Amino acid sequence: MGKHHLDFFMSPQSVAVIGASRKSGDGNFNVIENMLNFGFKGNIYPVNPQARDIMGMPCYKDVRDIRKPIDVAIVSTPRDLVPKMVKNCAGCGIKGTIVVPQGFADADETGKALQKQLTEISQRNGIRILGPNTLGVVNAFSGFTSSFMPIKRQKVPVGVICQSGIFFVGASVFTGMMGKGIDVANGCDLGFAEALEYFGQDKDIRVIFAHIEGLPEGRRFFEVAGEVARRKPVIALKTAKTGQGARAASSHSGALVGRHEVFEAVFRQTGILSAGDAGEVLDGTKALLHLPPMKGNRVGVITFTGAGGIILIDALQEQGLELAALSDKTIQTVKTLSPDWMPIHNPMDVWPAIMKNDLNTVYEKALTQVLKDPSVDGVMCIAIAPDPPERFLDATGVIQETAARFPEKPVVAYLYGPNQAAVSENLEQGGHVVSLPSLSRAARTLGALYRRGRFLKMDTARRVAG
Repeated sequence: MGKHHLDFFMSPQSVAVIGASRKSGDGNFNVIENMLNFGFKGNIYPVNPQARDIMGMPCYKDVRDIRKPIDVAIVSTPRDLVPKMVKNCAGCGIKGTIVVPQGFADADETGKALQKQLTEISQRNGIRILGPNTLGVVNAFSGFTSSFMPIKRQKVPVGVICQSGIFFVGASVFTGMMGKGIDVANGCDLGFAEALEYFGQDKDIRVIFAHIEGLPEGRRFFEVAGEVARRKPVIALKTAKTGQGARAASSHSGALVGRHEVFEAVFRQTGILSAGDAGEVLDGTKALLHLPPMKGNRVGVITFTGAGGIILIDALQEQGLELAALSDKTIQTVKTLSPDWMPIHNPMDVWPAIMKNDLNTVYEKALTQVLKDPSVDGVMCIAIAPDPPERFLDATGVIQETAARFPEKPVVAYLYGPNQAAVSENLEQGGHVVSLPSLSRAARTLGALYRRGRFLKMDTARRVAG
C-alpha cells in the first residue's frame, strides 16, 4: 500500500513555522518549544520578520527565503494574512499547511470568506490544508507535534480524530491515551474521511476514536468508515445533538451538524460504535484495546454479592444482553463447593462457597467453568477491592490468571470496596481483564463488545452471501 497524503503531516522531515513566537517557557504556547520537547528530530525553520533567531535557530523573514525542501508549514499569523501565507507555501513546493488561527468559518462573514479562499487555494495549487482553527497533529511514534499546547508523548495504539483541541490536551479523560491525533477543526480541505482512511491503514493504530460535531463530507466519511470498521474498531462521540448544541458547534468549528438520528442510524450500519459521553469513550477504548468482541449476547456473572448480581441484570438488558443459561456441568462444579442449602444459578453468588472453602480455589474453579461453558459469550466478575490488611478478600490475581487462559472470551470486572482504584489497576495488569468503576459502566462496556462482535459477524455473513 502506498503512502497516504497525510503521511507528510504526521511524519515530516522538515517544518517551517510561520509566525513563530519569540517567547518561550511556561504559558507562552511556543510551537517550536513544544516540538522540541516532544522529541522532534527534523529540521525546523522559524519565519518571523521581527526576529533574527528563535530558540537558537536562524529566523527567516519570509518562507520563500528558506530555499530548502520543506514538508509542512505551520501557519500562525493574524487571519487576514493566512491566505497569502498559504499561497507562498504552495509557490515554494510545500506539500501541506497546518493553519492554527481561529476566526474563519467559526466566526463572522469575513472569516467565512477567508476560509473559502483557503479551500480555493488548496484546489487550485494542490497544497493540502489542515484547519483552520486547529492544533494540527500529534504523532508520538515519529516524535512530531504541531500543537501549541504541551502534549504528553505516549506510544500507544490509539488514534484520535477531532474538531477540538480538548481531545488532545484532555486525552486522559476521553480515550485515556493517545498515540496519534489529527484535529481537522474547520476542515476547509482535509477532513474526517481522510483522517479515518489514514488511521485505517496505519499499523501503529488498533483503535480509532472520532469526535464529530458535523460532517460536510458525510457520504465519503461513511464509505470509508464501513471499510475501516471491518479492520479496526471505531468509536464516535457525536456532539451538537440539540438545536442549541448545533448552534454552538457552528460558532466553534463552522460545522454542518445534521440530524442526530441520521448519524446514529448510519453509525450502526457502518459498524461505528456510538458513545454517549466521555466515560463511554474511555471505557470502550480500553476494552476494545485489550478484550475480544463478544460472539453473542449471553453473559455469565460471578459475584460476591447477590444484590450486585440483581442490580446488574437491568443494566445488561438495557444493552441488549441477557443472562446465559449455564450448563448443568457449570452449575454442578460450583454446587459441590457450596453449602447444600445454596441454590446455584446465574448470577452465580460464590460467597457461601468461599466461606466454606477458600477464595482462590472457589473463584478459579467457578470462573474456569463459566469461561468453558459454550452457553457463555462474556463474563462479568463482581468482587471486593479490599484495603491491604484484608488481602485474603482480593480475587484479582486468580481472576487475571484464569482470564488469561481464555483469551477468546471477554472478562469485565466491577470491584467494590475501599480501595477500588488501586485494586482495579492491579487487576488490569497484563491486559486480560478490564475493570470498571460501576455496574452500569461495566454492562455498557460489555454491550460495546457485543455490538462489535455482532457487526463483524453480520459483515462476514454479507460477504459470504455476496
